[in-house]
Amino acid sequence: MTTQNTYNSLKQLVRISYLLLVLVLGANLWQQNQPPVIYFIVLLPLLMFAPGLWVNNLRTYIWMGFVLLLYFASAVFGVTKPQPTTLDLAELVLTVVVFCAAMLYTRRIQVSLKD
Repeated sequence: MTTQNTYNSLKQLVRISYLLLVLVLGANLWQQNQPPVIYFIVLLPLLMFAPGLWVNNLRTYIWMGFVLLLYFASAVFGVTKPQPTTLDLAELVLTVVVFCAAMLYTRRIQVSLKD
C-alpha cells in the first residue's frame, strides 16, 4: 500500500466513523426521549468539526481528538450503567475508532511534512 493510499484510507475511515458516531449519538438520544435542547448540547460540539474534516484541515483533526475524549468519558459512563444498550457500546467503539484514526492520520501527515 502506498503512502497516498494510506492517507486516503485513514481519511475515509475518520469521515465514515465520524458520521456513524453522529448518527449513533442521535439515535441514542432519541431512544432516551431527550428534549431537542439536549440534542443541540450533545451534537453541536461534534458537528462543529464537520467542515474542517471535509476540507481536510489538519488542525481540525487534532482539536477533534481533544473533544472526543469528552465523548469517550460519556460513552464509558453509558457502558457501565446497569443496563447498557447496544447503542452505548457502539458509541464507545466509534469514539475510539474516530480518535485513533484521526490521530494516526495527523501523525502520518506530520511525519511526511518533515521529510
